[in-house]
Amino acid sequence: MKIAIVVVTYNRLDWLKKNIKALTSQTRVADEIIVVDNASTDGTQDFLKTLLSKTMKIERLNENIGGAGGFSYGLHCAIEDGADWVWMMDDDAIPYDSALERLENAISRSRDERIGVFLSKIVKTSNEKGDEKLSYVSVGTFVGFTVSKEVVKKIGLPDPDFFIYADDYEYSIRIRRAGFKIVRVNSSLIEHKDWVKQKHLFRFPFTKPSIPSWKVYYIFRNPLIATNHSKIIRSMVKLYLFIDKYVWSYVDPKAKPYAFKGFADGKKGIKGKIIDPKMPKI
Repeated sequence: MKIAIVVVTYNRLDWLKKNIKALTSQTRVADEIIVVDNASTDGTQDFLKTLLSKTMKIERLNENIGGAGGFSYGLHCAIEDGADWVWMMDDDAIPYDSALERLENAISRSRDERIGVFLSKIVKTSNEKGDEKLSYVSVGTFVGFTVSKEVVKKIGLPDPDFFIYADDYEYSIRIRRAGFKIVRVNSSLIEHKDWVKQKHLFRFPFTKPSIPSWKVYYIFRNPLIATNHSKIIRSMVKLYLFIDKYVWSYVDPKAKPYAFKGFADGKKGIKGKIIDPKMPKI
């Protein structure tokens, strides 16, 4: 069984160093690690050059194509290189040292050929305990998302036109609609730093994540596109986001134009890198 790892990074060198250290300390050594660098400008390129080896592949892109584009590209590279399974994660994910070994054990023991994705379990600290149970779930995130080559052959790659957010949700839905199952391996643990330490803005009585305002555009646009498979779910999401754009604008007035434009573009089905982090003004 050949298992590759795909990590997507952009200007988070300190996190990336911790991630790479955790990946290279695994009790089950990966057959290949592919780092997709989204044109970082913080010294990431120089650091990655020091890691090049037969099992460490660096894919530096000419522009930032977002997490969605990075995962799509990295998964393509891994499958082209002959991977049977591909373990995908953000650069701020810190797997426990036995995480990959426990994933492989779960894959090897499984007798259900319809399982196309094995997920690691996201935890808050570095000293939590897992268990040996498998949990069937509806969707997974691209933090410890281990997908088989059979899935990729049947349904293709994640949609790069989401840029950031909801690409993993849309891919999970496609996977399940193709007849595959998704399970979480509760003994394979990943501490997700950014997810745990996200700062928040508070304005009574509401709170929202403290993120760059331009990202709010994709938070409002992409769920509307990702839920096109179901009129009922999309209607519920649409209603929630219609209300939430006013809540978000109240909590963070700078985010208002991004929330409203994202909502409008989502209803129209407009995809792609519409708001560029380098030139985020609307």
